[in-house]
Amino acid sequence: MFKLARSRPLASALRSARDTPLKSSAAQQARFLSIHEYLSAGLLKQYGVGVPKGEVARSAAEAEAAAKKIGNDDLVIKAQVLAGGRGKGHFDNGLKGGVRVIYSPTEAKMFAEQMIGHKLITKQTGAAGRLCNAVYICERKFARREFYVAVLMDRQTQSPVIIASSQGGMDIETVAKESPEAIISTRVNIHEGVTDEMAQGIATQLGFSEQCIDDAKNTIQALYKVFMEKDATQIEINPLSETSDHQVLAMDAKINFDDNADFRQKEVFSWRDLTQEDPDEVKAAK
Repeated sequence: MFKLARSRPLASALRSARDTPLKSSAAQQARFLSIHEYLSAGLLKQYGVGVPKGEVARSAAEAEAAAKKIGNDDLVIKAQVLAGGRGKGHFDNGLKGGVRVIYSPTEAKMFAEQMIGHKLITKQTGAAGRLCNAVYICERKFARREFYVAVLMDRQTQSPVIIASSQGGMDIETVAKESPEAIISTRVNIHEGVTDEMAQGIATQLGFSEQCIDDAKNTIQALYKVFMEKDATQIEINPLSETSDHQVLAMDAKINFDDNADFRQKEVFSWRDLTQEDPDEVKAAK
């Protein structure tokens, strides 16, 4: 059932599936839609995937209110910018880090003021950066174990594949290059879907504790269901964590969708944020 990924085809599949509109050509721009993290979390929650409690805010006052609503004094505030490397990025006003740990509604307000309306510069955005229009505030959870799970379409075989690794929280391409034995690649028969046996096998091989195997199995099956029903081209959860209180939670999610499915996925495509895309490419795609 399982095949350890040591081959160039897997690396190729990872690279092709992880290409986003933010770094693609005008021709490729019409291929994918990326959505913000808070929207991805909301979508996954609809399908029964566990996510940390969170709220989106578009102003400093909303950020303060969101932190109060969550009711936790151990939180994370994340700039909602469609670019990788947010945590190591910096804003045009000098603030370092697009992901910060905060401990009060006052801090939520303070950091939101410095993030919203400013450009975040990361290794992926280039020097121009990208405008932050909102922040996502969520409770901070502590992981006992961190895993990587992705569902993507392998363009070479035109079949879905689940890629998983026990080394979550790391760049998967680096893991594939340096520790290929740590990656599990499982092809899915599109007519059968992800069976209980397949999902449980992946969860077990990853190393979830016994009390979390069932939740991990359900999470893997739910991710595949989102992938198929929403015309996704990629769902990447990094990390998928087993928390200290034995919850299975998607701590960070990246979801891309097939632009050709916009007529079927009206709600999803209403989430498009054109401020995050290259104006010339947006114009060319019309």
